Amino acid sequence: MFLAAAIRPGQPDPEDRFNGDPAGDWRASSRLDLHALWVRPPTDLGYRTHPLFSHPVLNRSVVAKFNMAPQDASRGLPRRLGATKLMLPLCAERGGMIAKSVIIASQSLESALGSELDYRAYDLAHDMMVLRRLAWLPSLDPFMVGEMGRHFQLSFAQCYLQITRAEQQAALTQGIAEIAPLLQWQLGLTAGPRALPDRRAVALLTDVAGPAGEEAAARMGLDMNRWSVMLLAWKGVVYYRRRLQMMDRQVRRVADEIGGAAPQGHASPEDLAMIDLSRGRVLRALTLARREAIDLADAFAQSAVALEERRSQARFIDFLQATPAGMTALGERIRRLDEVCGGWRIGSADQLGPMDATRLRAFLADLERQLATDLLLRPCAAPRPGPRG
Repeated sequence: MFLAAAIRPGQPDPEDRFNGDPAGDWRASSRLDLHALWVRPPTDLGYRTHPLFSHPVLNRSVVAKFNMAPQDASRGLPRRLGATKLMLPLCAERGGMIAKSVIIASQSLESALGSELDYRAYDLAHDMMVLRRLAWLPSLDPFMVGEMGRHFQLSFAQCYLQITRAEQQAALTQGIAEIAPLLQWQLGLTAGPRALPDRRAVALLTDVAGPAGEEAAARMGLDMNRWSVMLLAWKGVVYYRRRLQMMDRQVRRVADEIGGAAPQGHASPEDLAMIDLSRGRVLRALTLARREAIDLADAFAQSAVALEERRSQARFIDFLQATPAGMTALGERIRRLDEVCGGWRIGSADQLGPMDATRLRAFLADLERQLATDLLLRPCAAPRPGPRG
């Protein structure tokens, strides 16, 4: 299973403590908690025969998505959203673990692993590859991790995913239903853009390394690895668009609650000013992420419709080439919405109305820090196929 937690962004201390406790504000888009899986091993035999990582110590680590904070700039780290770190367990202490944090995007990742772990009997190249692909994903949603494993032929066990195989299949079916008609039309597999998916198109999307995938990649002048990445990203965009539609009502409700949050009883002018300032920043971050996520999702939908007007290999390749960046951008914005909504829902608990001024001020300030509101979302223009032939 997956156990996931919201990370407080930008901890400057290179060591973090974690104990695998599933209680608290844990969410699957933020953490891949292999330590919790190690503490309570699943009955699935694949947990031992098909581990995610080659090295057993990595299979009790935590991979975490978090937002960079201002103090990270002084450590020479990139100031951006969507960073990924590995919390590597070093030793046990009072039932918990002390872990060393390593930024996965760091150029020193390989040397850090080599210095901390004995890799003489394990495959360092495999573990580096898995970590970098996890870092590339915009979130650690089980569906996205499962898709990554499938497309890059990583045979780790299903117990590493929180969702069931049936739920994974349902999400995959949703993506194929939208992607396959356009894909087979652009590849010349059907005479029209809205034909029902045929067996060949479904095989291409579910087994990209097979003969159908090789033929399609060769036709587009792309290597197999790039083709796999683009199809994975396209399915990711479909998944995030669907998720955005499902969560939008919740986003608007949380925004209303935050906007109406007021201190209970007497509050000093300083408290009122700080509450207004933090509330405004959190609402602006929430509004920005929602607007940009909707704009990106709409742009991809409009682009797909534009590709139905006529068959054009050049326009189709342009669309595919931009899809990985689009998936990452859309995933970042949805993760930011998750952080606001999840943080507010968990932190405010049953007190969504008036609360103590000191508590409200501290809570809004904590949300603001979690969002790293001094950082801007990376801009991304979704592909809009033009009239080129």
